[in-house]
Amino acid sequence: MALSPTRLEFRVRLSNVDRGVELDEPVIVARHPSETQTHVILRVLARCLLHREGLEFGPGLSTPDAADLLARGPTGELTTWVECGTATAERLRKILQHNRVELHVVLDDDARAEVLAGELRALGLPRGARPVTLWAVDAALVRALAEHEDRRQRWAVTVVGDCFYIDADSHSFNGPVTRRELV
Repeated sequence: MALSPTRLEFRVRLSNVDRGVELDEPVIVARHPSETQTHVILRVLARCLLHREGLEFGPGLSTPDAADLLARGPTGELTTWVECGTATAERLRKILQHNRVELHVVLDDDARAEVLAGELRALGLPRGARPVTLWAVDAALVRALAEHEDRRQRWAVTVVGDCFYIDADSHSFNGPVTRRELV
């Protein structure tokens, strides 16, 4: 018998200053039994960082070829694809070959982001592909947030400049975010 996902609820009050996003909403995450808390946290942080109308969580680890987060246009076409955690240059190139999407990769390892950027440059992006944006969130911030595995959490998230400021259930955290855009 397969284990069912665990339902996690984050009550997020988001202020993304640079993008002019202000909202207060519940974020429901289904944590797959084999998914780490670090991966869950990266998905929630990616949603805060990249928030836009229609951005939603993908089907999860049970569908390995799907996006961690995605958005669709008014006619149902896929417009945004977000990968969190591990990603290979070959997989990213394949995504771009088959989908004309805005592609973001959110990692918690700046060194891995740099290596991935080099691998993507070496492979080359498919002709006509949109730029790929690699985000590296401070690993210490992700680890600190992942230590709290409560099924319900209340977060106040401010994104300003290249930094996250997060109050998670009365604990304050902050950490930088590095952005690399590959054209």
